[in-house]
Amino acid sequence: YRCALVARTEDKLEQIRNKLGTHHRVFPADLSDLGCIPGLVSDIVDDMERLDVLVNNAGVGAGGPVQEGGTEDWHQAIHVNTLAMMLLTRHAAPHLLKSTRPAVINTVSISGQQVQKGQGPYCASKHAARAFSHATFEDMREHGVKVCAICPGLVNTEMPDGEGLNRDLMIQRSDIAYTVRYVLEFPETGCPTEITIRPQRSPYVEA
Repeated sequence: YRCALVARTEDKLEQIRNKLGTHHRVFPADLSDLGCIPGLVSDIVDDMERLDVLVNNAGVGAGGPVQEGGTEDWHQAIHVNTLAMMLLTRHAAPHLLKSTRPAVINTVSISGQQVQKGQGPYCASKHAARAFSHATFEDMREHGVKVCAICPGLVNTEMPDGEGLNRDLMIQRSDIAYTVRYVLEFPETGCPTEITIRPQRSPYVEA
């Protein structure tokens, strides 16, 4: 695959492209700005001439008790975790339908399957993302589009603050990449529509 790399920080995107190879392309964008999404998809297709796989991986946190929450954080969580994923899928869909091996892979969260105290807005955004992922499969399955919601527990990224956690025992980013590849290589006669990944051993450090 040639990858279209999308994130807010161009410097980090360039670092990733330098590791992967210059045949990949960089498209800086802030997905909390929903208005940029139609043009972003159009620019990617114009530049790369096709779109075979959409990986919706962007996400932000929104913690704190409901009675103390800030609505600005709630809006951002819904915009990035849910609405951006929905709009990207909508605008990518006509191009995916032209592919011989199309797929939509959504990094949801185990928070899309359950809830945690103090994580109401985040869990709500991820429950919605998971539901949309399954609905997308129903809409596009007859066109051969694989759609999978990957629901991991704690992943070793910048999002968990790391306090009280052993990062070596967390799910690693390479584990998620392995799962994406598994979905893409799955036989055409089936589709893993949801995959839950838990840390093999608890990453929480006992006091």
